[in-house]
Amino acid sequence: MKNTVFEKYRDIHKNKRVFLIGNGPSLADTDLDLIKNEISIAMNRIPLIYNKNKSWRPTYYLFSSTNVKPEKPWHLKWKSSVIEAVSEKKTTPFISETLRSHIDPRGVYNNIKWFSSMSEYKPDASGNISEKCFSKNIIDRIDKSGTTMNLALQIAYFMGFNEIVFLGADLGWKKDLATNNDPNHFHKEYTADIPRPYKANNQMRNIHSLAYKIFKERNKDIKFYNASLSTVLDVYPIIDYKDYINNKITYRTDVQKEAKMFWDKNHQFLM
Repeated sequence: MKNTVFEKYRDIHKNKRVFLIGNGPSLADTDLDLIKNEISIAMNRIPLIYNKNKSWRPTYYLFSSTNVKPEKPWHLKWKSSVIEAVSEKKTTPFISETLRSHIDPRGVYNNIKWFSSMSEYKPDASGNISEKCFSKNIIDRIDKSGTTMNLALQIAYFMGFNEIVFLGADLGWKKDLATNNDPNHFHKEYTADIPRPYKANNQMRNIHSLAYKIFKERNKDIKFYNASLSTVLDVYPIIDYKDYINNKITYRTDVQKEAKMFWDKNHQFLM
């Protein structure tokens, strides 16, 4: 089946900017109310930060995680976050059809845009990925490849944005087996399973690297900025968030150098 739900969103935000909101620890200290009037895409358990940000809510919300399935001991916590996200009137939610029976079996939430065709090309043991991990036409299929951020990148491509800004895209994950003292996300009770952090970190970095390459092939003038407050994601220029909001680009060159030193090899799609 095709993802016909995306059809009306092709180039809907052509030549505009978007904030892609990751769920790294630095998001806890990020004032998202500063972008309350901006277009943004968030995901997963982002509602855990709503109480810190009274005005901001994401324009779009993405979910495709098996963490809501009953075999996961934390599934009710994850489901509660999804329900809170889709209940927000300011937000358009896109959710994988495979999870409908776990999230909305009675069809209560008519605003959910369910997508059906999702692939997931697995990385190798070191986190290297295939170029198939990025679909240029998400009506045919959208690819997850282990991270909802990959969905966000493909949707941003399809919607036509020409300036992409990341917040909470920290990386540097540590091993954590879904404890209630989660070191890898903005909330200690986020609860996510990261059994192989070396692989996960490289995989995420390579997902960003591939997306950057594909966006640039379509439009060499597209702008990418990583405005995360603390990050080792070195694929994009790292900038100061508050300066950016005040229409000033301040490159954090020291942070960029430190971020690069975190890695023991280049990212896959180095340009």
